[in-house]
Amino acid sequence: MLASVSDDHLSRERWGLAAFFVAWPHIAYWLARTSNDVNRAEQRNLLTDFFLGGPMAVAFSFQLWPTTTFFVIGMINSLLFGGIRWMFRAWTMLGLGLVASTALFGINLHPDSEPLTIFLSIIAIISYVVFIGSVAYRLRMRQRDTRAALEREERNSQALLANVFPEAVIPRLRAGESPIADQFADVTVIFADVVEFTPLSERLGPKGTVLLLNDLFRRFDHAAAKLGIEKIETTGDGYLAVGGAPLPLDNHPEAVAEFADALFEAARVTAVSESEHVQIRIGIHTGPVFGGVIGESRFHYKVFGETVNIASRIQAQSRPGRALVSETTYKRIHHRYALEEHGTIELKGHGAMRTHWLLPRSSKPESRPSAGETPPPARVE
Repeated sequence: MLASVSDDHLSRERWGLAAFFVAWPHIAYWLARTSNDVNRAEQRNLLTDFFLGGPMAVAFSFQLWPTTTFFVIGMINSLLFGGIRWMFRAWTMLGLGLVASTALFGINLHPDSEPLTIFLSIIAIISYVVFIGSVAYRLRMRQRDTRAALEREERNSQALLANVFPEAVIPRLRAGESPIADQFADVTVIFADVVEFTPLSERLGPKGTVLLLNDLFRRFDHAAAKLGIEKIETTGDGYLAVGGAPLPLDNHPEAVAEFADALFEAARVTAVSESEHVQIRIGIHTGPVFGGVIGESRFHYKVFGETVNIASRIQAQSRPGRALVSETTYKRIHHRYALEEHGTIELKGHGAMRTHWLLPRSSKPESRPSAGETPPPARVE
């Protein structure tokens, strides 16, 4: 563009402006790279480009071809960046630049050197550029909307997986690992179920039963997330959770004991009626388990093994409003929690096992059974 303008049309100041225009793209690029907000930096650079268009037009004495070249480039950038709205903003900055540079350098027009045909050709080019820029802007907006929709779906997919699988398992699923199977040498399993659930569900009906379980298990889930306990599954009125798998958890027997106390509190505030609240019973056992993703269509993360079976059978021997723990768990938590011996029970496939009552911290002293209370006969599973 400089070569197209004769030397007598460019004063020393105009040559200085031309040199600045050559350096400005590099300055703008550096400003964008060093900015914490790249989008804001691009907005600033775009408006600055159009403001500098005024001095550029004056420097070239408003000759059509060099001036139009700059206008076309700026118009394309504004349309691609923000559409029609940003194009009008850019034109406003261009007008300010024209006014400022005209006041500083004056106007040196040479309309006789540029015939009408050139002017009309330039108008046609600008019109075509506006059309192309508008189409490109719409395509860019469509691409942006598509990308935003994909990001929303990705977040929804992530949230759905987080509701179904433990967080530690999700990256392995996404990586295509199959099968997902782990062994955990030391975890604490807790089972809880609603006492007299069958007659309760018959009394409440299907809708009332679902609403009750949703309210109860929602409180259970909040307590599990707070204490670092991993919910595994719900089966009807039963709730299974694990401390120490699939992510390790320090002092998981104590964390599960704390979780049991939270479950009783959740049941206490979950109302069946104005005068009745939910009653639950709990069984806890500590030992090794296996874990993995089971199934192909409706797959789910499961834990299984003797520890899970024992915890389930201990829970079946518990009483309403009480938590029964195995001897193994008792040895890990008795130094921090109040427990009372329940006695020896017979477990199907496991023989005799000593068990203890875990006393809820929220229970009143007079409501706790004394150490000499005779437990009811143990049921044989």
